[in-house]
Amino acid sequence: MATAAKRTLKSVEDVTENASDALFEKLASLRKELAAVSEAVSEYSGHSIEDVQHNATALARQVRHQGAVVAKQVSRQAGVAGKAVQENPVPVIVVLGTIALLSALLFTRDWH
Repeated sequence: MATAAKRTLKSVEDVTENASDALFEKLASLRKELAAVSEAVSEYSGHSIEDVQHNATALARQVRHQGAVVAKQVSRQAGVAGKAVQENPVPVIVVLGTIALLSALLFTRDWH
């Protein structure tokens, strides 16, 4: 009977030892996987920041270019309007006078 108990204890020790070894191996494997995932996330976040910076720079360039185009167009339109006023100032005087008259009527009106 003592032999059977010794065998049982030996079996339990072997199972416990094997389970312990398997657990340590599994933990080592999980640590390696976690390190790989951590490295991948780190690389991805580094690329994301670089991509955002690149996109922001490209957007700034595009906005600057569009701003220059709009400024050039406004300048042209102002030149055309200036020439039209110089050639025929009567319509401009009539429009400005109408605006002044309507403003005076609206602002002097008693709203009570």
